[in-house]
This record gives sequence, C-alpha cells and structure tokens, in this order.
Amino acid sequence: MNDSDVRFNRWLAVLILASFIIFAMTVVLRLGLGATPYDTTSSTGQTMGFNDLLDAEHYAIMIGNFQPAKLFRLEYAYEWLMFMAHLVGAWLLLSADRLPPRLSRWFFAVQAVFFPLGFLALPFMPFIVFNCFAGRMDREGFVDIPFIWAVAHPVWVITALVIAFAYRGAGVGLARLWGALVQAAQAGTRTFVNTLRQTAQPP
Repeated sequence: MNDSDVRFNRWLAVLILASFIIFAMTVVLRLGLGATPYDTTSSTGQTMGFNDLLDAEHYAIMIGNFQPAKLFRLEYAYEWLMFMAHLVGAWLLLSADRLPPRLSRWFFAVQAVFFPLGFLALPFMPFIVFNCFAGRMDREGFVDIPFIWAVAHPVWVITALVIAFAYRGAGVGLARLWGALVQAAQAGTRTFVNTLRQTAQPP
C-alpha cells in the first residue's frame, strides 16, 4: 500500500471510536439502570418504575449509578468480547503500514459472524434510539429487551462491514479461497474413487 492508502485506513479508526462510544453508553445506561431502585425520583418527582417514562434527568441518574465493578460478572462476558473487537480493530487500522491488508479486511468482514444479533436487531434499533431521545423509553424497554445487544451490536456490525469494504489494499481473496476448496474437493473425490476401485479389485 502507498502512503495515502495507509493514511486513509488509519482514518477509518474514527468509525471504530464512534461505535465504541455508542457501545460504552449502552453499557453505562443499562448497568446504571440496573443499580437504580424503582422508587428513585427526579427533581420533578417522577419515579423510575417499570413502566415510567424516562427523561434526560433520569438518564443522568442512571449514568451516576453506573458501577464498573459489575462488568466483571460472567453475564457480561459478551460485552468484553465486543470491547476486545473494538480494540483489535483499532489496532489493525492504526498498524495498517505493518500488517497484511487481507488480514485486516477479513477481521472486519467476519464480525457479523461473531455478533449475529447485529443483523437481527438492525430493523428495531432506530425505533429504540428514537424512543430514547423522544422521551418514550421506559424501564421496561431497557429490561425486557437485550438493550446493549439491540443497539451496540448493529452499530458495530455495520461499522465493521463499512470498514471491510472501504479498506484499501488487497481483497479478502474469496476467488482464491473458493478455488482452493474446489481443488481440495476434487482431490478428495479422486482419492475416494481410487480407494473404492482398489477395494473392488479381486485379490
């Protein structure tokens, strides 16, 4: 890759930063709400019960109640996996001048496999985000749906696919991979047929 391609690939790390900010906010809000009692009230006396609508002050309360230590529970192992995916992705982009382009492109291309809910939740994510900003989200909306997965996963998967397509350098080599698989299948078939022939021959 030339210098301009390397610089462009490094700039793609900005997309990862944006995705990570969204991911971090979903984690903080969800864990913060989990640590907030139902009878917590805002300055206007609005409670944070199961079906109570949440406003900006409620979100501030949730952020204030966030306890990082709870992230070390086993139930948040998938969140650590997503954190590592962001970290590795950023490292690949910032090291674009020292790593094979195909390796980096493959990494981002397979993120949809590691986070399959990203595609399943994609149609619902805009409605969830809209409800949050429009003051229509309640505690039930955070608890009854996998809020972190429903928002952060689609953002990360789309980000990774955009980077996989935009990344400058060698492609993923699907044609070569397909050719290798076909050759292996043909060789295996010939070996199987030869074995059958040898077995069928009289001693």
